[in-house]
Amino acid sequence: MKKSILCLFILFFALYCLNCIPVAVGGLILKSSRTKHEKQEFLTNFYQTNLDREKAGLLPLDICIAKYQFDKGWAMKDATCKKKIEAYIRGEIDEYGQKIKKDKQK
Repeated sequence: MKKSILCLFILFFALYCLNCIPVAVGGLILKSSRTKHEKQEFLTNFYQTNLDREKAGLLPLDICIAKYQFDKGWAMKDATCKKKIEAYIRGEIDEYGQKIKKDKQK
């Protein structure tokens, strides 16, 4: 009796898991392509915003810091941005990539 219940449980669990695999894989593919699209849209908007800022006489935003604010994991994968992001986290540079001047009155 125990053996047959155990076999039924294993069979049910195996069939249940096999039905979940296509859904899980489909979800991962959708999430991945949506993320790529969002990143591309972010970059397009970022460059347009910086162009508008420069036309208005404002400092352009730093791409590494903007990427970090948008998606930390994506930004940290970029080897050229890693040191700049670490400096931003420590409070050494601002969102424009400029060094922050420390007050001498502390």
